[in-house]
Amino acid sequence: MQNDVTGFAAEAEQAQGRRAWLGEFLRARREALQPEDVGLPRSGRRRTPGLRREEVAVLANVGVSWYTWLEQGRDIGVSTVVVDAIANALHLDGADLEYFYELTGKVPASRRAAADDLKGSIERTLSSIQDMPAYAADRYWNVFATNELAAKTFQTQVGTNCLIRYFTDEEYAAHYPHRDLAARMMVSQFRRQATAFATDPTFESIATDLAERSTEFRRHWGQHSVGQEPHVATVFDHPLGRMSFETVVLTPTVGGDDLMLFLYSPSPATAPTTNAVLEQIR
Repeated sequence: MQNDVTGFAAEAEQAQGRRAWLGEFLRARREALQPEDVGLPRSGRRRTPGLRREEVAVLANVGVSWYTWLEQGRDIGVSTVVVDAIANALHLDGADLEYFYELTGKVPASRRAAADDLKGSIERTLSSIQDMPAYAADRYWNVFATNELAAKTFQTQVGTNCLIRYFTDEEYAAHYPHRDLAARMMVSQFRRQATAFATDPTFESIATDLAERSTEFRRHWGQHSVGQEPHVATVFDHPLGRMSFETVVLTPTVGGDDLMLFLYSPSPATAPTTNAVLEQIR
């Protein structure tokens, strides 16, 4: 009986956290819109940025009080019809729209942790890849396998967390010339990952701890940006020269949907330069 009570309490706490994220996301998107963006006239001086809650409620055809409660993270029922209406009112699309549905619980994510034997298979696969840097990480971005070239190129080490290292190791982050873009992409993808595994409290623990240690992470995390494509291009300044990679992120289809395999292939436009650096690294 005690275990049941503890379990219910944990689920309630996780649901409350999810509702808080939903409220923060809605507020951020509402404040990013202007009346003219949604076909409304601009009237009078505005004390707050973006749309008013009353305007979103009118556009979505819901009660003002009800919408206010939703932004406040209260425990209220949300139907698919209402979710559609709010998404249309806020002009959500692409990654923002998908993320909104996930936060409202309309896109269930039934995923489980990968088995150790699958991780072992991935380790052996990566060790056989010699012509490009490659490594693998778990759902929290903890590296659990890397090939030799990735270890020499990016100083990738088993047991390190990619996100935490980027935002807390200034010397390492300096290797990325497009630092702000890389930071936005990483935070965006980590938030999407956290939403996909909404019942796993570890993500929030990582985010809370990292927000206290890094003002840069805290800024991006607070913006609720989820539309940044992962690793559009990875530019890395190695002591031997600058390299540019096309990055492919793969996920095992069976039993490993919480794992990520990162493969770095030299970008065609700069392949000769990148390959020359890689040859020296080897």
